[in-house]
Amino acid sequence: MSVLMMSRCAVSCSLSQPRIQHNLPTSRVGFQGNQNSLMLSSKTKSKKNHRSTVQKISAGTVKPGSTILVVGATGGVGQLTTAKLLERGFKVRALCRDEAKAGLVLGNVKGVEFVVGDCRDTDTLRTVADGVDAVVCVTGTTAFPSNRWKNGNGPENTDYFGNVNLVNAVKKSAPNLKRFIFVSSVGVSRTDKMPFLILNLCGVLKFKAMAEKYLKDSGLPYTILRPGRLTDGPYTSFDLNTLLQATSGTKRQVEIAQGETLLPEATSRIVLAEACVQVLGLQETENEEYEIGSTEGPGPESDVAKWEELFSC
Repeated sequence: MSVLMMSRCAVSCSLSQPRIQHNLPTSRVGFQGNQNSLMLSSKTKSKKNHRSTVQKISAGTVKPGSTILVVGATGGVGQLTTAKLLERGFKVRALCRDEAKAGLVLGNVKGVEFVVGDCRDTDTLRTVADGVDAVVCVTGTTAFPSNRWKNGNGPENTDYFGNVNLVNAVKKSAPNLKRFIFVSSVGVSRTDKMPFLILNLCGVLKFKAMAEKYLKDSGLPYTILRPGRLTDGPYTSFDLNTLLQATSGTKRQVEIAQGETLLPEATSRIVLAEACVQVLGLQETENEEYEIGSTEGPGPESDVAKWEELFSC
């Protein structure tokens, strides 16, 4: 892509991305100083350097019967994650902006509790995480201007401010949280290299990186998953049980790496949702970051031992 074309894309992003008016001072949403300075600073491959400098005590694993707050539950990955959590005996609290619409997508399924809130508005998040044992955050928007950017849903508001507000709310209302699973994106610390340089023209990777840093510095026990281009879906099933029968074709094998070394061609939403569920029971994944992709092969499916081996990278 030529410099001229890249410049035009950048201008298009700035013109197409509406800014919402935050009803709190910037310090209340975890933003201090120049937001561009909050980029990830380390590209080291050393596993020990992936972790935040904030001291943490292991929070342990999350057992079936626990309550999981799923943020983005009506999206493609969110629906699959919700279905898998219910199948394994977890209780799901689904955060949604519109309960009626969420009900149409997820249905009236036993084990799902709907709570209304908007991650862009801190006032609506005060009690959404009360008593939850873990959070799975699978929100996001498109890398380039699209209909999903309407009404203030661009990358800055969705991938940064919204996640900062969510982290702050969880810290206040879920002091005994055992895990915050955050789905980000591969390439967050490689925005000076292709193809991520292009993908980040509108800042989507920059804002995801800023959200990652905020979560890691929060003191909450976390696991960050960075998928490649998502395939399989999105889904619009009215029956979560049918989602459990979905397959990722022949690309079910899983690649997992650390240190931003993996460049997956694609990541199946089915594989990603399974990974979100699996890390809840793997203590070694606490306070770690992983890139994840899917390739040709049978894959681990729901085999805990196989997933544990994959995450031992």
